[in-house]
Amino acid sequence: MAKSKKDQYENDPSDGMTRGIVGAWSVDKHQRLRRYVYASHGARRKFCNDYGKETSFVDLFCGPGKARIKDSTLIDGSAITAARTAASCTPYSRYVIGDLNQDLVSACASRLRAVDVPEVEELVGTAEETAVKTVSKLQKSGLHFAFVDPFSADLPFSIIETLGELHRMDQLIHFSIMDLCRNLNAMKEDGRLDDLAPGWTSAVKKTMSIDTQRMAVFRHWKGLLEKRLKYTVSDKIVKVRGPNKAEIYWLVFASRHDLGGKLWKEVADLSPQPQHELF
Repeated sequence: MAKSKKDQYENDPSDGMTRGIVGAWSVDKHQRLRRYVYASHGARRKFCNDYGKETSFVDLFCGPGKARIKDSTLIDGSAITAARTAASCTPYSRYVIGDLNQDLVSACASRLRAVDVPEVEELVGTAEETAVKTVSKLQKSGLHFAFVDPFSADLPFSIIETLGELHRMDQLIHFSIMDLCRNLNAMKEDGRLDDLAPGWTSAVKKTMSIDTQRMAVFRHWKGLLEKRLKYTVSDKIVKVRGPNKAEIYWLVFASRHDLGGKLWKEVADLSPQPQHELF
């Protein structure tokens, strides 16, 4: 069940802007993001300084850029986390942020500019809409990285596919295994599974157990990344767990260059969060 807006956001008294309310697992997720941004700075430097090409960080589910964990700890959002890390090594030349809500995008942009990010593209709309705008704005020959981390469980494959039109677009993707575990039959009926994994019926048989069906959907989704989009999907699938140890979602890294996958393998192992090799 989706959270109400009241449960998702609150006012930040320090600056009067909105901040999110998130689970404790965001800390480990952002630590991995931070480590990847740092590990990949050499490639950004080469593209920027040696080739004169654009480098970008893309977050189309940016939220307000700041959040409070339920135990009251304050943390940066994903885009701010990436910006602070990149500033310590090789900054991205452009940040593209998007969300459904103008106030959230504006708050995130203000917080990016507060950490001296010079160029921020602000996009408002569904991620399907802003993905199209993102591809039209970014340099086709640049080096790009998208953190695809929706607040809700729904993630249409079309978003990933559109971003993948940029050949050098690495993607770190949130795959909601909890939603698949809880709502597989409902997702079949209401069309969400068609959006998540187009053509899933070719992989799922009625005679399969429900657990086998779920894994068949994931393998089909992974196959779309590899066969349709020509990505290499890292076998380092990070299982993000909630406080009751139940799996909430998996972090899946997709790249078309060996270096991206190599760096992800180096940074994905993070205690105490185990990572899982599925393939």
